[in-house]
Amino acid sequence: MSNISKSKYINDKVQAALRGLAIAFIITTVVVPQYFGIPLPGFDMSAIRIMIVVLMVVICSDRDKLYGFIDTIKYNKIFISLLPYIFVLCYTAALRADVKAFLNPFVEFYTLFLTVYIVKETIGVEKSISVMLGCFYFLVFMGVAEYIRGDSIFKVLQTLDGVVGGAFVRGGQYRIMGPASHSIAYGILLNIGVAIAALDMKKNKIYLFQRPILFLLLFINIIFTGSRSALAVFLLTVPGVFLLSAKEEKKKTLLIGITGIILMIIFVLATSGTPVGKYFMLQFTSIIDEIFGTSLSLNYGATKIIKDSSDYRDALWDVFDVDWLNPLVGIGRKRRFATKINGRVLESLDNFYIAEYVRYAYPGMIAIILFFGYTIYLMFRKMIKNKDDIYTKIFLLCTVLYVVSLYFVDSIGTLKYCYLIIALFVCQANDVAVFDPRHKRSKYLRQAI
Repeated sequence: MSNISKSKYINDKVQAALRGLAIAFIITTVVVPQYFGIPLPGFDMSAIRIMIVVLMVVICSDRDKLYGFIDTIKYNKIFISLLPYIFVLCYTAALRADVKAFLNPFVEFYTLFLTVYIVKETIGVEKSISVMLGCFYFLVFMGVAEYIRGDSIFKVLQTLDGVVGGAFVRGGQYRIMGPASHSIAYGILLNIGVAIAALDMKKNKIYLFQRPILFLLLFINIIFTGSRSALAVFLLTVPGVFLLSAKEEKKKTLLIGITGIILMIIFVLATSGTPVGKYFMLQFTSIIDEIFGTSLSLNYGATKIIKDSSDYRDALWDVFDVDWLNPLVGIGRKRRFATKINGRVLESLDNFYIAEYVRYAYPGMIAIILFFGYTIYLMFRKMIKNKDDIYTKIFLLCTVLYVVSLYFVDSIGTLKYCYLIIALFVCQANDVAVFDPRHKRSKYLRQAI
């Protein structure tokens, strides 16, 4: 075999391996729990981290692919927008002697750009979305089975400690959590599924009921999470998808939507005396109570725990007044946060932005907000330039609603879902590779977005 033939054979093998790994990587991101992996001293190798190592071994085995991956990071506006946050990570890790303060977020960002590279190099955006849809079909059926079983089926995969708690119960009802570490985290993933499921890739349209069975099961799973924030975001996702749809799809959505609401009202009234009917009403009335300060949910089994949860989130804003927190240097990730304000003990930081303030002070909190803001700006700008780009519209909706979700909870392992969406957007925004004569060994994009 000649050297040229041998080189081509090796390259083809690497490309085929990358294609299979790209599909496996997306499945791992969406379906495989973060508590499945190999425990190591000081740093757990979760399944997604193992996939990162395997992918990098394959990429590094081919010089062109390695240079291509480096270019993916170097010539990308998303990376530039992350530099202030990475700087904060570096000095926080150094000043607090906390390696995790840098390593944990860095691995997540690294995953973002790795996803950009493997998707663009192998399966593309449409195939990636098809893989995601397959994952969501699997999850929603598993979610129904989990609700019936009363415990997460994915827990049989647990090999890492301290990542997931026990069964979550509220108002006497089990709250499903799927492969996530918490019911709220699973709700965030499901809402991304609602938006993605509206894509009609063949006809280049957005239609809320494009996949009616998947939509219905996603909605049922969101109800079964028992998460008020997940249901509230769902109630924002639906009109968001509706507004992004074309005129004809809006008419069909209204017709089917009104019919669906009538049927749901009939179902709830018919089952009002059953645990399932009360559970549905509990979720909706809890949101009404949260917005209008009413107490309707008490009629459907709400407890003081729900009100305490709301009061606790309100009290979290007092964290900014804690005098022992340095406003320029956060405490990092190694040190546990706990304080007492106005007689209330605050430990759980159920707000990502407040948690970032604690971990990385004002510089870190502002830097990550700027990153999300700049990403949303790029998406919005592209959507305005190309009004027929259904992918960017859905990616924008997913990202905006994810940012909203983080107001109600810390990231708790969900950043990978948002970064997957951002990675797909970056791939969609750069459809044609440009040869850069300064890097003859690499045929990758210089110009990102």
